Amino acid sequence: MADTSKQHPENKETIEAPEETPEQALEAEGSDRSVFGWKAILILIISIALSLYHLYTAGFGLIVSTNQHLFIHLLAGLILIFLIFPRKKGLAQSTIVWYDMVLASIVLVVGSFVMLNQTNQTILQGNMETTHMIAGIIMILLLLEAARRVVGKPLLIIAFIFIAYYFLGDYLPPPFGHSRANFEQFIYEMMYTSTGILGTPLSVSANYVFIFILFGAILEATGAGKMFIDLALRAVGHFRGGPAKAAVVGSGFMGSISGSSVANAVTTGTFTIPLMKKVGFRPQTSGGIEVASSSSGQLLPPVMGAAAFLMIEYTPYSYAQIMISALIPAILTYIAIIWMVHIEAVKHNIQGLAKESLVSGRKSLLQQGYLIVPIIALVYFVMVGNTVFNAAFYSIVMLLTVAVLAHRLRGRFGAGLLIAGVLATVSYGMHYIFGWHIEISIMIAIGTFICVFFVLFQNKFKIASAPIKFGVRELMVSLEMASRKALTVIAACATAGILIGIINLTGLSGSLPTIIIGFAGDNLIIVLFFTLIACLIVGLGLPTTATYVILASMIAPALIEMNVPIMAAHLFVLYYGVLADDTPPVNLPAYAVSGIAKADPIITGVQGFKYDAGALLLPFVFVMNTIILFLPENQGMFAWYEIIWAFITALVGILAFVTVIQNYMFVKYRWYEWVLALSSALVFIYPAFVSDLIGVALFALLLSIHFLRKKAIEREDKTEVTT
Repeated sequence: MADTSKQHPENKETIEAPEETPEQALEAEGSDRSVFGWKAILILIISIALSLYHLYTAGFGLIVSTNQHLFIHLLAGLILIFLIFPRKKGLAQSTIVWYDMVLASIVLVVGSFVMLNQTNQTILQGNMETTHMIAGIIMILLLLEAARRVVGKPLLIIAFIFIAYYFLGDYLPPPFGHSRANFEQFIYEMMYTSTGILGTPLSVSANYVFIFILFGAILEATGAGKMFIDLALRAVGHFRGGPAKAAVVGSGFMGSISGSSVANAVTTGTFTIPLMKKVGFRPQTSGGIEVASSSSGQLLPPVMGAAAFLMIEYTPYSYAQIMISALIPAILTYIAIIWMVHIEAVKHNIQGLAKESLVSGRKSLLQQGYLIVPIIALVYFVMVGNTVFNAAFYSIVMLLTVAVLAHRLRGRFGAGLLIAGVLATVSYGMHYIFGWHIEISIMIAIGTFICVFFVLFQNKFKIASAPIKFGVRELMVSLEMASRKALTVIAACATAGILIGIINLTGLSGSLPTIIIGFAGDNLIIVLFFTLIACLIVGLGLPTTATYVILASMIAPALIEMNVPIMAAHLFVLYYGVLADDTPPVNLPAYAVSGIAKADPIITGVQGFKYDAGALLLPFVFVMNTIILFLPENQGMFAWYEIIWAFITALVGILAFVTVIQNYMFVKYRWYEWVLALSSALVFIYPAFVSDLIGVALFALLLSIHFLRKKAIEREDKTEVTT
């Protein structure tokens, strides 16, 4: 990548990410209903209460039964959906209409009745009274309507297809037919047991996902997004197509933590898309790059959106092991996107930004580098064996400490230390009186030390303090934002519970793998190809959480039956589930950023899919050769040089496939060069040393041919200029 920092000496303006207000962050997660007055306060109170409830349970455990805990999570989510989201988009309502207030009230009354009856002796014995059944029917219908509003029609359609399958099983031919349909049993299983709505997906949402969404919301409210973008710009902004590469790097960091591709695309895209357009990227290309970068963040540790927490429940692996296995494929995925961006910049001769116009990396780190420490703490707690929710809780305690103290120590050092001392003393006292975790006091102490360290260096180098002061107002906004962000996940996971319940009740979970394997003729490549198509179709318009739950229950078992390791099978469906998020015509992130890019959303979606498709073959590679997943069962089986060789060959395969998509390397491909590049990429799928050597040789030949062609073209251009 050529340094172009000297090509714009006239540009003296310092380019840095704008400060995002808490209100702007909320807008990215809301709807077109703008509420004021007491109704807005009602939404605020419910949202804050939901966030505080989950923060407490993550740190101190449940105060109710497990099913009641899930119901609190679900009911608060459904009430907020009816208060925030209108019946359809585009109404631009300035109030909550009466019928939505009625629906929210019904959720509260009927949902509370169902929740309180979870421990009813009749229910525990597997029986239902008429009131229980009516309440269950109402709650299922309200859930489906809420899912339609916040997730969209695709999930609703899939849910109705599954429900129809349950009740019409007698009319279907084998092996799909079944005779297990029973209306009473359906309502009971869906609403009063852990088979349906209160099943694994909602449990993951309530126990894992929400607390990490809260962590990300607080991090965003502190202005961390600005820091990540500024650092990314400083690192790669001066190279060819620099703003686009900075968008890839910055959005990757934020996407991993936020877990929402739509919110991440809007938050970072507000700044990166105009910069990409400024240096010469087309509007739809700028939007597509942001879409791909933001969506793929769900593959990047440490948080990986919500999928990693779902994988904990569907696989025998720990969260730490999932992070380790996902790391190399995620890095390769982002290398593919950056390589795609670089070729695009070379094709259209798009330069970077002047290096002197970019904000200093040292300044960004000294200004807000303390925000990285809670992320490091999160990874540490997970890796040393803490529960996932405890790790998130401790990290949030440290994050709140540094966020609150950073400004106060800079403004009034003594007062800031006094606040920190009071917090540490109180938490330490609570440890002895009520048994609070000692880690709370430790996190406050470490956070205080980190802030003091940064403030001293800020004073020494005369660096301004953090651009966003974090106080009560910012805390309230971040708590509300977390609840708003969680609504899509709550609705999707609860609805996915219905789907999983039907799969289990009908026996489809046991027969589908046999059907798939029989249809594919025991050929793993064919099964993988059909799985790819199924993932893209199932995931159209669905959030990644819902897509993964469906695929993990229906498709992954088929791969596992063909001796694909469990981790590889689940990462395979996750990768294509994320790619489905970018698949036109239902590409939610593309619709979100098309307004910023001033481009057609469908074309923007196509570009997003294109830039995400650089790693299209990567899941095939790690299924066929699991060495880059660092599986526990592979420990000690491979030498270090074999691991490095596997990484190199996967990387070369990705680089080759990106040039196939772009039809370009140093210059435009001739048809036989395109075939050569495709052959090089495909050869790497089969894990054998001979095939790897063939692939490397083909790619080396291609590089040589293109380098010589480029030099020949440059000589011709010089000759024409001379004559």
